Amino acid sequence: MQKILVIKLRHHGDVLLTTALYRALHDQFPGVQIDTLIYKETTPLLQNNPHLNRVLCIDRKLKGFARLKAELGLVFETRRTRYDAVVHLTDQWVGALLARFSNTPVRVQMAYAKRDKALWHACFTHRVVPPPRGQAHAVELNLLCLQALGVNPRSLRGEMVLRPSPENLDKADKLLAQHKINGPFVLIHPAARWPFKCWEDDKFADVVVHLLNQGLHVVLTCSPDPVEVAMTAEIERLARAKFSTGSSQLVNVGGKMSLPLLAALLKLSKFYVGVDSAPMHMAAALNVPQVALFGPSWVQEWRPWSDKATVIYAGDFGPLPHPDSINTDDTTRLLSAIPTDVVIQAVNKLID
Repeated sequence: MQKILVIKLRHHGDVLLTTALYRALHDQFPGVQIDTLIYKETTPLLQNNPHLNRVLCIDRKLKGFARLKAELGLVFETRRTRYDAVVHLTDQWVGALLARFSNTPVRVQMAYAKRDKALWHACFTHRVVPPPRGQAHAVELNLLCLQALGVNPRSLRGEMVLRPSPENLDKADKLLAQHKINGPFVLIHPAARWPFKCWEDDKFADVVVHLLNQGLHVVLTCSPDPVEVAMTAEIERLARAKFSTGSSQLVNVGGKMSLPLLAALLKLSKFYVGVDSAPMHMAAALNVPQVALFGPSWVQEWRPWSDKATVIYAGDFGPLPHPDSINTDDTTRLLSAIPTDVVIQAVNKLID
């Protein structure tokens, strides 16, 4: 294999989890050129990735003819590149058609029940069937595609890659200095893309106060989404109201940084606390200890890929809806059954 294209059209965390496959391909096929096709907004997580040659993008902000023109351009680009293999890890038709018209001799698909159709199968030469849902991690599922390339995926450990640039590490240092954080700090990212994955604000505030009382600094972060910014600001307000000896140890930089800068802050932190979201996977890729709170997700599939992670599952403390029954527009905080003292016990183990 000399040239391989991996297609992963999903969210930020999914793209980061795919870096273990890029690394495996790099190790198994010395000298191989690995390209990837992802959504444009997820590209920051692949900055400085040493195993990738090119990152191709689909810009979902383009509409109509502009979108069609851009995707046809990708078809012509893949044909010109003459890949030896295309690996399509998700169920979007654009990836399947791109694989089909690339004229690539080896075209690998993951089996999806919703795509069990003749036209879909005609786009590929190889089909990888995953185990039943919830029995393997997303990293392991991605590595299964190596079977079609003659590699036994079970012989590989699978290691994600996230490398903050020196420039962003310097920015992170300056940000910490600006806020007078000159000692160990814990990074807490309490929000997620979907509110149903979140814990209550007052409980997170209690954890923040506990960490402050232990003499640690706490840095709160979130995405620029207004709902996440408001949630993080409320946690800050509640924590400041409960913390009696001052507030200089607590900093809220929510909504004010890029993903590469967040990666640099994570790299410098003592440990991370958060929910099922992209920063959880970033902490795992950076080998940062963490406490991750989970609700109605496929925990085995989406837990942090790390032996330094403690996972606290809401289903251990109360009933949860089935993962496949979730309405992503539901604003109910489905992690509410998780007791505060359980999370505090978990962070205490990382403080020591």
